[in-house]
Amino acid sequence: MKGISYVPVMGVIIAVIILSAGCIDDIYLPGSTPYITDDNVTHQKWMSEYLEDPEKFQTNPENPLEWTLKGMCSVAAGGRHEKALEYYDIAIELDSEFAFAYYEKAFSLFILKRTDEAQECLEKAVEINPQYKPLAKKLRSDFIREES
Repeated sequence: MKGISYVPVMGVIIAVIILSAGCIDDIYLPGSTPYITDDNVTHQKWMSEYLEDPEKFQTNPENPLEWTLKGMCSVAAGGRHEKALEYYDIAIELDSEFAFAYYEKAFSLFILKRTDEAQECLEKAVEINPQYKPLAKKLRSDFIREES
């Protein structure tokens, strides 16, 4: 039974990553080399534990990765960006150095046309982890071009 629930969960997560990244070239698939690495050992542990048992992250309110994933699922399950922002804020409150939460928050802010706030979140994500710079540049160009 566990294998049956794992497949839909992974499908939703992959779909969320595709939607949130804005392009298929930047997707991280389990077993592949991640596009963005995180030097923070704690963050690496979260991702490793998540990949081993995704269901574990449905019950740990102290883990910022869980809140970020909840935000992404909220977006994927109907574009609920306002609700997603609540989840991203919780993640950031739990760990202000978790760049992934800032990046995902920026995406939702751009969708909500809150461009200045989105830019600030992208700047913070890049400041924490410079590997987000190419993704931030692409996200900015996608949304700023659309607003013109």
